[in-house]
Amino acid sequence: MEKLKIQYEDFLTPERFATYRAGAVDDDQAWELYRWNLDLVAVVAPLASDLEVALRNTIHQQLTEKLGTEMWWASPNLRLDEMTRSTIVSVVQKHRKKLNNGRVGAGRVVADLSFGTWVMLLGRGSSDALGRPADYEGRIWRGCINQGFVRGTGLNSSGQPRRPMRSAVHDRAQNFQSLRNAAFHHRRISEGVRRAGRPETSARVPLETVWDEAVELLGWMNRPLADLYLGEDKMTTVLRRRPG
Repeated sequence: MEKLKIQYEDFLTPERFATYRAGAVDDDQAWELYRWNLDLVAVVAPLASDLEVALRNTIHQQLTEKLGTEMWWASPNLRLDEMTRSTIVSVVQKHRKKLNNGRVGAGRVVADLSFGTWVMLLGRGSSDALGRPADYEGRIWRGCINQGFVRGTGLNSSGQPRRPMRSAVHDRAQNFQSLRNAAFHHRRISEGVRRAGRPETSARVPLETVWDEAVELLGWMNRPLADLYLGEDKMTTVLRRRPG
């Protein structure tokens, strides 16, 4: 392992490599776990792309239809909490000149908003700059964003598939956001993710659960797209190849 340590560990940093040592019997297996984690990240990447695009387009379309403008964030009929508004405003400011002279449209802003912005819009909402409750459940979700999620779990009183609850959509999106961020920042993802706001010592959501629920979430927006991730489950296949 000495050659490996000289070639790779100093470059990767001992701190990063330590997370793999902790789950290995020796340094050789730690290196195999590190490479295996890269395989898991590669599986996550396509779903991360499809889910983010589907989520932002779904929310953007519903807010546009409800508020009558593609620049829904500027509508006086939309009350956003301070965190969401400041996040969106920072992106709008970056493109203000081009927006004003018509060189770019609302689509540029939508494309540049972070995944976390869309997750926030699925949350409960807190308070705006004046301390007024934003109430995303009543003002944004019901009769607006929820129309973009055509199928949830279970049946309604008419025997038809019912739309999912906001909390179910938000939890799945938030857990996948945690997975996406960990994967794209090259952290270990095989042990799953910690729920947002929970202490480090709290139980983690297993990787397979986050994956399955993300595919389910994608299916609530676009079933054919989600079907691409069903059948031969690449995540399960790679998980079974765990070194050791």
